Amino acid sequence: MLKKIIIAVYIFITLSCGNAFAVILDKAEAEQADLSQLQNESQLFQSIGIGIALSIAQCEGVDLCTLTVDADEVKELIKELDTRIDSLTLRQEQAEDPVGFDSVLTAYINERDNYSSHLEKIESITSTLDEKGDLLEDIEPEADFPVEAARDAELLEYIEDELSVFEDDELVDDEDLEDLPELPEIEDPETTP
Repeated sequence: MLKKIIIAVYIFITLSCGNAFAVILDKAEAEQADLSQLQNESQLFQSIGIGIALSIAQCEGVDLCTLTVDADEVKELIKELDTRIDSLTLRQEQAEDPVGFDSVLTAYINERDNYSSHLEKIESITSTLDEKGDLLEDIEPEADFPVEAARDAELLEYIEDELSVFEDDELVDDEDLEDLPELPEIEDPETTP
């Protein structure tokens, strides 16, 4: 739980401190975006990728773990990156700053490769968790029933034996009050001379 909070705080700080204007552009905006907007968007994709990597890292080697990111979400981001790369490839010939444009295109390609790697890890973790879940489902609940019943029977027998000491038996008067000898009278020191 603490790791999830740390990841969320890290993503929030990264996104808020990095650039307040960084957003994932829609298709029309991306086609008209200038180089600085595309750089900001590539940095946003990089920040999101870091959050995904942290989410994966918290579940690697852990038997039971819930990922904070879904494979379908990563697939959508990869699809968006592919669309952006295709669009930038078409615009590459018309670029005013070819070196800057190539660096942005390279950043998008690197992020797509990172996201593909993240997706493979997510699918691996998810399949591993599913396999472990299937192992638990293979155990039949009836197999535990006789063991549980025997243990419950032993516990019940033990409790009955231990509590039998406290059962209310009918009290039997062993002594008859008439058979007791008379008690001597105690003299009162004030009355004796």
